Amino acid sequence: MSLLALGLILLAAFVHAIWNLLAKRVGGGAPLVWLFAALASLLYLPVAPAREVSILIGAWLGARVLGEGEAQKRLLAACAMAAGVVLLVLG
Repeated sequence: MSLLALGLILLAAFVHAIWNLLAKRVGGGAPLVWLFAALASLLYLPVAPAREVSILIGAWLGARVLGEGEAQKRLLAACAMAAGVVLLVLG
């Protein structure tokens, strides 16, 4: 097992233990739902724009592999989208 894999397993175990502790402290119910929603949104927000980079990959593959027309226009627009993702993550 690599050192990275071991570190990820230990981190997951730590997060799980903290989550269980917090769940027991609030006693379940509505506060637990609000806590879960807040944590989920904090963890998901930085990753959400990155999935849009698939459009850049699709535009490149369409131009290269399939020989689609107007490749420069499509690749320029896809790069603009990727720049927007970078700005969202940084800003």
